[in-house]
Order: sequence, then structure tokens, then C-alpha cells
Amino acid sequence: MNQPPKYADRFLEWFCDPYLLEDLQGDLYEIYIQKSSRGKLKADMLYWWMVFRSFRPSALKRNHKLKKSGLMITKNNFKIAWRVLLRDKFNTSINLLGLTIGITCFLLLGLYVKQELSYDQFHSKKDRIYRLLLNEDYGDGRTFYNSTTPLRFESMLEENFPEIEQGVQYIRRTHLIGRGEKRINEPVAVISSDFFKMFDFNLLFGNADQPFSSKSGVLLSREYAEKYFGEIDPLGESLAIQINDEIRDFVVEGVFEDIPKESSIQFDIALSSEMQRDLYSERAFTAWFNIVPETYILLDDGVNPASLNDKIQDLIMSFMGDMDMGGEPIQRGQYNIEFQPLTDIHLNPDVPLGYAPVGNPQYVAILGAIGLLVIIIACINYATLSIGQSLKRAKEVGVRKVLGAFGSALTTQYLMEGILLTLIAMIIGVLIAYLMVPTFNLLTGTDLVLEFEWWHVFMYLGLAVLIGFASSIYPAMIHSRFKAVSVLHGGGQSAEKVKARKGMIVFQFIITVFLISTSLLIRKQVNYLQNKDIGIKYDAVVSANLNPSPDAQRIPELTSSAMQNGELLKARLEKYPEITQIGMGSHVFGSNGWAHYGFNDREGNFKRFRLLVANPEYLSLFDIQAKEGRLFEPGNTMDERQGVLLNPAAVELLELENPVGAQLPNDDFGDHQILGVTEEFHFSSLHSSIEPLVIVQNPMLILMGISDLDINDSFIPKLVFRYKGSNLLEATDILQTEWEATFPNERWNYEFVDEKIKSQYESEARMNKLITVATILSILIASLGLLGLSLLVVNSKVKEIGIRKVMGASPVSIFQLLAKGFSIQIGIAIILSIPVTILLMNKWLDNFAYRTDIGVGLFIVSAIASILIAGIVIIYQTARASRVNPVESLRTE
Repeated sequence: MNQPPKYADRFLEWFCDPYLLEDLQGDLYEIYIQKSSRGKLKADMLYWWMVFRSFRPSALKRNHKLKKSGLMITKNNFKIAWRVLLRDKFNTSINLLGLTIGITCFLLLGLYVKQELSYDQFHSKKDRIYRLLLNEDYGDGRTFYNSTTPLRFESMLEENFPEIEQGVQYIRRTHLIGRGEKRINEPVAVISSDFFKMFDFNLLFGNADQPFSSKSGVLLSREYAEKYFGEIDPLGESLAIQINDEIRDFVVEGVFEDIPKESSIQFDIALSSEMQRDLYSERAFTAWFNIVPETYILLDDGVNPASLNDKIQDLIMSFMGDMDMGGEPIQRGQYNIEFQPLTDIHLNPDVPLGYAPVGNPQYVAILGAIGLLVIIIACINYATLSIGQSLKRAKEVGVRKVLGAFGSALTTQYLMEGILLTLIAMIIGVLIAYLMVPTFNLLTGTDLVLEFEWWHVFMYLGLAVLIGFASSIYPAMIHSRFKAVSVLHGGGQSAEKVKARKGMIVFQFIITVFLISTSLLIRKQVNYLQNKDIGIKYDAVVSANLNPSPDAQRIPELTSSAMQNGELLKARLEKYPEITQIGMGSHVFGSNGWAHYGFNDREGNFKRFRLLVANPEYLSLFDIQAKEGRLFEPGNTMDERQGVLLNPAAVELLELENPVGAQLPNDDFGDHQILGVTEEFHFSSLHSSIEPLVIVQNPMLILMGISDLDINDSFIPKLVFRYKGSNLLEATDILQTEWEATFPNERWNYEFVDEKIKSQYESEARMNKLITVATILSILIASLGLLGLSLLVVNSKVKEIGIRKVMGASPVSIFQLLAKGFSIQIGIAIILSIPVTILLMNKWLDNFAYRTDIGVGLFIVSAIASILIAGIVIIYQTARASRVNPVESLRTE
């Protein structure tokens, strides 16, 4: 007799419920015997098919011990939880609103934190990629720390260190794109040929192994391919790019996917590193102190970058051992190469800026903490209200215990109520967060996208269960511990539950008062930064970037040719009576990174200062005054060629007792004379103190004596003017008209200087807006909790209030009765929040060289705000209680 396949039988016995197995297996055997007469193979296949069809939820084994356990989520638990939530609509609404607000805020802030922490995480080799940093320390203050390196580093390290699998360089420059009137200034990257092998940027069209067939090739992002060529296939098309003074045609050899915003490397147009020979002199390729590219290396698996330090120093000394710095031989350890992990770049402000802006890890931590605090407040709000309802649900618990309910079953039931409510709040919160993303982007200046994928269902479900469990576990344990005899005899809340409820109210208000104080202090600091007198007048000032001549190469040539172009534009603008005080300068207030120069004084001490190239009208426009001596005089050719101005910080740096008429302490500078010392004024943000500043009209006399320079802001002069008209926007129309008439083939751009100065504190202003919104939400959640608790207090004192009203009690005395307990808790919260606020806010204020004081007034306002919030809620409940007829309230007994 044929037997069914034994493995099919074993599988059936493994998954099938024993209560069903005998009948099911018998039926399958009968069918198998009938079919086996037609052939065993067909019967075996049919048997396997019937076994697989029987593999369904209704036939699976059940653990009957778990079925009886109070921890098993059952259909009955959901029904009861749903009925309880519908029965007490007021408290359910309060809890649902609080949890929804908390979840929405948590999701939006979490999305922002996630984006900041996910920078460069998409690269598969991210754990082995490092950016090289150049750290030079020659003593006597001669320290130089840069994230850009010499051009020679890429080949030097690849050739001498087998531990380095690959090295690439990345340079970001600005070039004019196009011909004639269509020319546009665009950022252009110059990258190594192995760039797409190291980084996971997706090359849609082209050869990732060899993206450039020649140095005349160019790569475009998908966005820029559409921008320049529309629907036309860009491959093989020509793109005109100005290289120095020559416009060349480059052939499009590839198109790559738009680089994710969560990348520290950003570009849309890329040229081959072979173009470096056309962009830089031959000397730059052997120089050690000429730093241009960012250099990235890919280490072999298991290689610790620290293990390369000694080898790198050996190599450096073999090249630089005969060189000197400031007249002294370079010593081992003075010229250092450091390794920065790729994923560390975006949130590490301690490393000098490269080509990409760096995020503020402090703000990420603050906003992440606020998101957690708001959701914690929402959870505490739910727990506080649930504990407050314990008296109302005491008899329910007592009856269920008398009927045989275990404590674990009751705990599960209350957990189910919390989780079910949180699931509903999660659904609503996700929808609101999705709708609020555009508004959130405006507040934060980010470009977040809340996308939905199938696995997000499980993420949101898990998050809802976690929040529901956290908010309801303590109330569930409190309820499940009721003693049946006590509650059925009308016993009140235990001292433990009262203390727990009061403790959570205190903690909730500590967070709320802290957020109020923090929001007020940040607003105070931002207002201080934006309104502090910085020593200049910058109202109604417009700035326009000038363009140098195409054939200008060196700094003096670039500066003078741009100034000459500025004179042409100035002549046309002067005919407008509403435009006054037209000046030109190499930098404009509100831009950081003014040119930084270094030199050795006569005693060999290294000094560094900022340099501003400006004409007399520039100084007059911004109302820069002389403290000693005089400023530049218009039309004075001696001032133009030899005049030097210093600010007080530069006088202190150079140790000049009588600066007027003196010279800079280095004989290599050109023939010059210090004409005067300016009054103190801030030319960079108030995050830092005022640095030494030298002002000249002729940059060549300074360039002759320097040994080091660092320029992060473009030194190409800008034209600035003050507009006296009623509508400042009209100035831009005038500027555009005259610019296009003067430079028809050049693109124009402008900035309002006051907006540029305020933009230096944009991140603080945005954080203040976010904290203000979070504070309002936390106040709302805390108020909802207080509203629910005060209602429970009123309900528990119905008889007492009725008797007091019969005895002639006024609404004021009823208010005092209700406010007595809450006022103590709010007072404790205010007192405890003060040291926390002072400690954390002092750390934040340490980021500013110029800061406001915290002051007592801040805490007084926060305390008054908190008391008013509580008072309004209690007054509302007092009014409701006062309107109740005492006869009706006394009938409740």
C-alpha cells in the first residue's frame, strides 16, 4: 500500500493544531489513497499541494497557556478599550489632543534630526573614506588649520602608502557658463577620474570607470542637463565654459543623478582633474603651502588611520626637511596631516570649513531634546489624567477583581486603552505632520520631505506601541493594584497615587517653564545681536558684486580691474538724486571670511590680520569714524597708493604706541604710512570678538610683505550705495537698468546689507521660532492636562462645594479651594526649572563673544506666564462649579 510523503506528513504535524490534526490528516489520507491508484507521483504532488493549502491561520497550533494569559492581546481587550474611550469622551478628547500634538511635534523634529544625522551615510564605503586635514603649528602663534590641501597630496599618498586604496580630489570654483548675453556664473567642480568609484553618486549616462575621455569632457547633473539642454539628449552636446580669459567648448560625456541634499559634497557641473594644469601654475603642483582641493582617501579594510601617522611624518620630512618657516628649519610634527571620517564632516564645527557648510550639532541636539520633551509631556499628561481618574474607575476595578480578574489581566486592559488611543493619535499625527512639512521647512530653512514607504507602517506602529506603553504602564500598574474590599467600601485615592500625580504635574510644568524661559532668552539674544550698535550705519544700503576683466589673474589685477568697472557703473548711478554715497570695497558687512593675511614682524613674531580694500566713499557710506589721525581723502593720490588705516585691535596686535605716521613692523611691505586709527566697529558676526583689521586702497603694498593668506569670502570688490527713496525695491530696478546698459553680457546680482547682517543670526532666529512653537505646544498640552485634572478635582469635591455654597461661599473662595493644591506644585516647578535653565542657557550663550545677560526678569515673566496659564484653567472650572445648583450637587450622595 502506498504511503503519503513522510516530509509532507511531518510538516503537517509540525504546524497543525492537535485538535484539528486527526480529522484533517484522515481526510487527506483518504484522498491520497483514491488518487494513488492513478500513479504515486501524481498522488504525492497532490498531497503536498493539499498540505500547503492547509497552512493557514485557522489551522496553526495555539499555545493555550498564552491564550489564557492576561498578556495576550485579544479581541475582547480591544472591544473593552474602545468602549471605555467612547464612554468618557471628555478625557479621551483631552488625551487624544495632547498625544496628537506631541506625536506631530516629535515626528517633525525627528525628521529634521534624522536628516542632519544622515549626511553622507548613503555611501557604501563611508566607514573607510576620510577627508585629509592640514594642521600646521610652527609656534609663536603661527598655526594654520585647513580642510583644503596641496594639489600634490593625491598622487603622493597613493604612491607611497599601500594602505591607501584610492585617493581623489575635489575642487569647487565659479565659472561663467555660456556665450554672449546668456552667460551665467555657476559653481563648477573639478574632480578626479576615480571619483565615482569612491563615492556612490549614480552616473545615469556615461562610463563610471572612466567618466572623462579627455580633459574637454564635462559631466552634468540631471537637473542641469534639463536646464541647459531641455528635452534634447545632452550626451555629445557642447557647453561653453570660460577658463581664465578663454571661452572653451566642453563635450557632455555623462549625466549623473542629482546629488542628495544629505551630502557634504555638492555639485551640478564637473570637469576633469586634468583641467588643473590649465587652472593653476606648474608651481602649485609641487607647492606645500598652496592649498586648493579637498582630498579624500579610501583606506583598505581594517586599516586604522592612526597607524599611518608616523609613516606620513617620515614622508613629509623626506620632502620638507631642508625647508624653513620663518627662518627656522621645519621640525617633525609641525606639518601634520589629519584624517576626518566622511560622516563626521557635516556636524563638526571644530574643523575648518571646506566647500560645504557645516551644521550645528548643538542645535540638532537641542531640537532633538525638545522633540523628546514634548512627547514626554504628552505621555505624562496621559498618565496624570489616568491616575486622576483612578477614583472614578475604582469600583469597576473592584467588581472585576471580585469576579476573578487577575492583576495582570487588568494591567493588560489598561495598556490596551493607552495603546489604542496612541494608535489613533499616531494616525492623525502622521497626517498632520505630512501637511505641516512645508510650513516646517519655512521655519527651519530646510527642505525636508516626509515620504511614505510600506515599511513605515511597521515603524509608526512600533512607535505608537512604544509611546502607548510608556504613557500607560504606570497608570495601568496603579489601577491593577487596587484592593477590591477597599474600593467597594468607597475608599479614596492612596497617598502613593496622590504623590505620583503631583510629581508628574511638577515634572510637566518644569519642562513647560524651562521651554518658556529658553524661548524668551533666545529671543532676547537674537534681538540683542540684531539690534546692537556695531559701529556702522548700514540702513538702506545696496551691494552689487563687480566683475573683473576676463584676463585678470593676480589679486591686484582682479581688484583694480573690478574697481575700474565699478567706476563705470558709478558714473551712471550718480545721475539719480535718490542714490548717494557710492563706494567700493573688497568685502561687505555681513559676510564672514574676510581676507586673512599673515606676516613675520621684525622680531620674527608671526602676526595675522584681516584686510579690507576700500575707497574713501566706502568708509563714508558706512559712517566709519577716525579715532586717531584721519581717514582716506577723496582724490588724494598719496592716500590711494600708500595710505594705511588700522582698527584698535590691529594697533594692539602690532604693539604700536603711536600708530599715526608709523609703518607696519615689517620691511617687506611696500612704501606706506599709517594715516589713522578707526573707531571700533564690528565687521564680522557677534559670535566672535573684533579681529585686527588693516584697510588700504592699494592691496599690492600689503601683498609684498605677507607670508600667508586665507580667503573664504570673495575679495573681488563690491559696489555699495545708499538709497534715499521711499521704496528700497526701486533701487534694484535702477541698478538692473544701469548694469545691463554698462555690462550687457554680464549677469548682475545684488544684496541688501541690512538683510545680509541679519542673516548671520539666521540659525538662531530659526531655532527661536521652533522653540517658540514647541513652547506653545507644550503649554497647550500642559493646560489640557491641568483642565482634565481640575475637572476631576471639582467632581471629587461636588458635595463640599455644594455645602460651601449653601453656607454662603463666594466664587473667590471656591477658586482658592481648587487652586490651593495646584499652586504649590506649580511653584515647586518654577523653582526647580531656574537652575536647569541657567546651566543649559549659559552653555549656549558661551558660543557668542557678545551676549545678553540672563537676568531675573526672564524667570519672573516665565513664572507669571505659568501661573496665568494655571489660573485661567482653574478660573474656568471655578465658573462651571459656581453655576451648579447646590441642591443638585448634594443629591449626588
